Amino acid sequence: MAKLAGVSTATVSNALSCPHKVKDETVKKVLEAVKALDYKPDMIARSLSTKKTMQIGIVLEDISNPFFGEIVKGFERAANEKNYFVNICTGFNKLDEYFDNFITRRLDGVFVTAIPYKFNMDKLYHLVDNGIKVLVSGNVGADYRKVSSIENDHMAAMHEAMEYLYSLGHREIAYLSGLGRSLPYDLRSICYLKMVERLGLPCGENLLFDGEYPYTTDITAGYYYAKELIKSGRDFSAVICLNDLMALGAMKAIKEKGYKVPEDISVMGFDGISYGEYWEPSLTTMSLDKVKFGEKAFELLLSNIDNGNTCYFENKLSIMKRKSTAKRMIKGDKI
Repeated sequence: MAKLAGVSTATVSNALSCPHKVKDETVKKVLEAVKALDYKPDMIARSLSTKKTMQIGIVLEDISNPFFGEIVKGFERAANEKNYFVNICTGFNKLDEYFDNFITRRLDGVFVTAIPYKFNMDKLYHLVDNGIKVLVSGNVGADYRKVSSIENDHMAAMHEAMEYLYSLGHREIAYLSGLGRSLPYDLRSICYLKMVERLGLPCGENLLFDGEYPYTTDITAGYYYAKELIKSGRDFSAVICLNDLMALGAMKAIKEKGYKVPEDISVMGFDGISYGEYWEPSLTTMSLDKVKFGEKAFELLLSNIDNGNTCYFENKLSIMKRKSTAKRMIKGDKI
């Protein structure tokens, strides 16, 4: 293969295992030779010399949520470009056994996006102690000297969402958490309560609906908590949901009770999944580019794998105004 590509055997090895360290033109020549010879490297044998398995893992909170699907798309695409194989794992159960398996399989790194109550934080550090680099997301409170982190600025996003609804004349603004104020990593709940106080809203804490263990945040949860909100008899004219799936479920519940969105009740979500654009009415949301998020996550994990450095990165969300929100036309009009 080296002869066909016109390079040394060492260059071939570097081009296949560490392409970022080799000129693009050289990598292209090597890959053309690989294709011509239908070469399939023995990754197990290679790992004995390179100390790398070229395998990484991504642990998801909810694979059925399109938000995480888009992240995987960006993460896996970026990883494949660097010849990494991605193991996709769901967070349906306790993850401690998963983490032990990562060690026995000698993965090079892991990106963990699952809610922290599903695993023991010490297990993350145990991975690091065993040479597996770790990237986390979800405000898990990890020691960033040991692991890297990529987060979304949900505090600023909730601030903007509340300000937006307030500018439309809404004063009784509900928040359907799915998680809850007792969980420190739901920064949206924390900021919601701060904004209620800052804006002087009359609802106090009464319109914050906490989730219940085991904390589901899917479309069914949004439907359920919206029905509970309406059943409570509390006045509200706008609802913010922890994510877009919950917002879609909430809109269904609101409509079933005979109210119109947004004429009677405005609804907002978080994440900016594509479903929201095609819902009726289309969903106003605090959005981010999920594919770029995934690509950036791999970049941070790879930097840790190659250079041993940990870092913190924060994404900003932007408001996407659609048809599920509107001005409160009559002051004091409540459901």
